[in-house]
Amino acid sequence: MILIKYRNGLVLQGIVLSFGDQLMRVAVKDTDDAAEFRMINGVWVSEDCEIVRLEFAAQGSAFEIGDDFLDAVLSAEASAQPVRVM
Repeated sequence: MILIKYRNGLVLQGIVLSFGDQLMRVAVKDTDDAAEFRMINGVWVSEDCEIVRLEFAAQGSAFEIGDDFLDAVLSAEASAQPVRVM
């Protein structure tokens, strides 16, 4: 689980869906779409070109997303249809 901290003080909770060399996709709590963050010049930048700080939650911390959010993410992934490439 991850905290997404914006400079204006907004803090969002999420689950990392994928983590690459310079790209991270996150399922953000209370949103329908995954968010993408890119590493540019050593800082993480949101899709809206805002600099964010990404913090991974330590196990046993007070940071809790809740089972309903986890169930929604897992059911959305399970219902995704495979894409055929021709």
